[in-house]
Amino acid sequence: MSSQNDHSIPSSLVAFPIPRALLSDVVEEARVKVCLSGCLVRTEECPGSSDLVSPFPFALLPAPIPRDLFRRILEIQPLLNELYFKVANDFDFLRESLEGTVEVDDYIAKQWQILAKADKIGRTKKIQLGLLRSDYMLDVSRGEDLSISQLEVNTVGASMAGNASSMAKIHRFIIGELGEASDSDKVPLNHACSGFAEAIHTAWKLYGNTEAIVLILIHSPDRIIFDQRLLSNELQELEPAMRIVRRTSAYVGKNGSLTEDGRLFVDNEEVAVCYYRTGFTPEQYNSEMDWKAKLLAELSTAAVCPSVGWQLAGTKRVQQELTRPGVLERFIQDPGNVALVRSTFTGLYSLDPGPEGDEAVSRAIANPEKFVLKPQREAGGQNIYGEDMRTLLRKISDERSRFTLMDRIPSRPTTMNYIIRSDQYSGDQPVECINEFGCYGSFVSHNGKIIRNKTDGHLVKTKPHDSDEVKIMSTKSGLNSPFLI
Repeated sequence: MSSQNDHSIPSSLVAFPIPRALLSDVVEEARVKVCLSGCLVRTEECPGSSDLVSPFPFALLPAPIPRDLFRRILEIQPLLNELYFKVANDFDFLRESLEGTVEVDDYIAKQWQILAKADKIGRTKKIQLGLLRSDYMLDVSRGEDLSISQLEVNTVGASMAGNASSMAKIHRFIIGELGEASDSDKVPLNHACSGFAEAIHTAWKLYGNTEAIVLILIHSPDRIIFDQRLLSNELQELEPAMRIVRRTSAYVGKNGSLTEDGRLFVDNEEVAVCYYRTGFTPEQYNSEMDWKAKLLAELSTAAVCPSVGWQLAGTKRVQQELTRPGVLERFIQDPGNVALVRSTFTGLYSLDPGPEGDEAVSRAIANPEKFVLKPQREAGGQNIYGEDMRTLLRKISDERSRFTLMDRIPSRPTTMNYIIRSDQYSGDQPVECINEFGCYGSFVSHNGKIIRNKTDGHLVKTKPHDSDEVKIMSTKSGLNSPFLI
């Protein structure tokens, strides 16, 4: 292992420079293994066709993380699963948290209207299914000891479980070729995809009708369809008789219907589980049929992942409210668990009109490099930084509640790596990189009783240290695995 940088994180996992011939051979072999594992992506030129595909972007070397911090991330996830279950079902807390945002954000307002309608008629979900991913960065800003800081909790669009599960064996191979063979087992195996499949299967069985389908809501075209298919394959291995149907929201809005007792049918097939792989940005609601599909699912007896309550619980505004003193105690009784969850929080600030919001805006305008402006969205690529943030905050006033302000976590410690993409390759020279660490969790309840609450696996995304975003499909970043030190 190479030299150490600050806080005992190695600046590289292998000795540099790597001989050119060896590097070329390992990169080519790794690309082949990525393809064989099913980690593929449709090309940007033909996003609707599987005839032209390439290996999913990945980092060549795994990302070092202290073993105790990695274990802490895994330990916290079941606490977050249950926390967000409780938040999603606390109508009053969601209303209080989002009332300012609902007034200025149509996308959030339409979701709130659906939740309010379900609440008014007393329609609650007997079967609840949550598939989540919490994301973190290593943080050197809290003192001498390295810590983890939470970026967000994804309750919708918690993707890449299929691809991430395949990467561990590939990175074990790479470390064996470029580093010490004995170090390969420091890359932990990943069962995120099988865990998600087990959770969906559990919800499907609880529904009680083996003829009912699992409906996966999609948008088209979708370049990362193979990640979704890896999950479908896991499901079909668990239950070969299960019928899995993929439809767009617009199709479901046009062809779906509810019976008097709330059962959802699409093309005369009853739906047991409705799993969203779309709908996490306003752009994915192109017509009223998309919104009708969401209303039908919410009012139905099907297990919906995420339900509107779960999706609203995942907004940045709710994340910010949970950081306020005393709020976690509303949902978590054990003081030790409260402290464990709170230990990962970073600064989040309301921008609602008033003294608190005015002060936050003033600080962000004065020191834009210290903050990031986040809208109530998931899927990455949505955040606003630096001068763009300063300019926007000077322009808006009444619509400030569409955003939440967050402390920017320093881009340290960095490690040297190669990002392997079809559209770019760093060649003989490694790139200074920063890593984001994610943890997948699944949750199933039935009539309020917790049936499943587990940590399922992990995800690492690696990006150049000077890049603001880590959205793999549109930035120079790649999928990765952790390396425990």
